[in-house]
Amino acid sequence: MVLTSLIVYFGYKQSHSSNFLLFKNVSHPNFQYRHISAAQRGFTLIEIMVVVVIIAVVSVAVVSSLSGSDDRAARLQADRFMAVVNEVRDEAIIAGDNFILSVDERAGTYRFESVYSQIGSNDSLLKNRKVDSEVELKWDVFEAFEDDLDAKPKVLISSLGEITPFEASFAGSDLKYVVLVNDDGQLERVDKKTGTF
Repeated sequence: MVLTSLIVYFGYKQSHSSNFLLFKNVSHPNFQYRHISAAQRGFTLIEIMVVVVIIAVVSVAVVSSLSGSDDRAARLQADRFMAVVNEVRDEAIIAGDNFILSVDERAGTYRFESVYSQIGSNDSLLKNRKVDSEVELKWDVFEAFEDDLDAKPKVLISSLGEITPFEASFAGSDLKYVVLVNDDGQLERVDKKTGTF
């Protein structure tokens, strides 16, 4: 009976461009309206749950974007390397020139040199390129075209479009991207887990 005598009515009433929450006590003979402003009201459970869900989604997005950043950088470096080598190969065919690709693993750099022509080092194609510091660069050439065994291995890109077989690996924390010359003489990227061969 007490529950039926107390009926609480929630409603919103527009009054002078502000919202008021109305309480109506039916059991009281002279019922009163009590005005509660929005600032005094607090948050509802749904509002709090929505905020918690938004915070969870944002934190998952931030953690996932930070965890694989060096793997993405390694993939990007491998793709750039392939694009530059293919561009130099095209230039070798068009210009009828041979180019040499040399890599410095310790410095994390690679560069191209023209064999016949005197293309200046200011040429953007022949500039020294640096791999990002979080990416580990490894280099292996399968055929040496020089008699000097102490020389750093180099790759010849001929005017016929042929390339000395090689492998260049760009490793992040979890993935390694290996750029190699396949059986057809084309560049290919192979994705591997770090630590596998």
